[in-house]
Amino acid sequence: MKKILVTGGQGFIGGHVIQKLLERGHQPVSFDRKIGKQLPGVQYFVGDVRDKNAVDQAVYESEGVIHLAGILGTAETLQHIPETVDVNIIGTINVFEAIKKYKRPAVYITLPDVWQNPYAFTKRTAKDFAFLYNKEFGTKINVVRAFNVYGEGQKFKPVRKFAPSFIIRAIQGEPLQVFGDGSQTMDLVYAGDTAEILVRALEMPETATEVIDAAPGEGVPVLKIASLIAKDLNSKIEYLPMRPGETNKAVIQGNTETLNRWIKNFKFTPIEVGMKKTIDWYKAHWKELV
Repeated sequence: MKKILVTGGQGFIGGHVIQKLLERGHQPVSFDRKIGKQLPGVQYFVGDVRDKNAVDQAVYESEGVIHLAGILGTAETLQHIPETVDVNIIGTINVFEAIKKYKRPAVYITLPDVWQNPYAFTKRTAKDFAFLYNKEFGTKINVVRAFNVYGEGQKFKPVRKFAPSFIIRAIQGEPLQVFGDGSQTMDLVYAGDTAEILVRALEMPETATEVIDAAPGEGVPVLKIASLIAKDLNSKIEYLPMRPGETNKAVIQGNTETLNRWIKNFKFTPIEVGMKKTIDWYKAHWKELV
């Protein structure tokens, strides 16, 4: 068993990573600015990644780090550019500095190089710093690229994500809102799968020389997913203009070769199975989120 620090452990993906660490016999430590619901077997550390001393102490006390903490959102981060840069770049450098100092293996999560917004810019920059630290300082920071992650526990607001937005609107009898014509594609990944790839990227002995794409490589049109959910929940679809900071007709699809090179024979949860779990969870919990 190893003591693994998860920055942003109280977040959506963080929660699934915490669960996966427990399943794989590790001791998770959730590092967050605020502590909400606490789970048995999990330690909690209150801190901010912008606080060098807090980060230093938390990393020192751990045996590995999965760095997820950050400010999310596409159009949302356009209103908070300085804070987004401060948290997502400077905060990440604080984590990398502590990793270098204490020689801890780590995983950093990034996103597809598609969108033109502060969130995407900062994540790309931090990803480049991860490889720089590996090259110049001999750190072991494996970079995993998350795609369109969905699953239980994703918040409805303030950051708008497709699964809670589609499902909760449908549950409330409102139409699903599709931006653009819906032809843009998503590489859908169940959150439990993303979490397992992140944990296995930390566990692997090698330092990956490339970004590991955590995706099945199957581009699915947004309209197809909206139609699937609308049919399941007896809802309709309405079309809206593209949001600021997003790319019309974007094609988001992972490179499965990178995953196969570093994490062998990974089996993804079929969309029908993962979406059924997700819809059922929102049916039971949607009132807590709106």
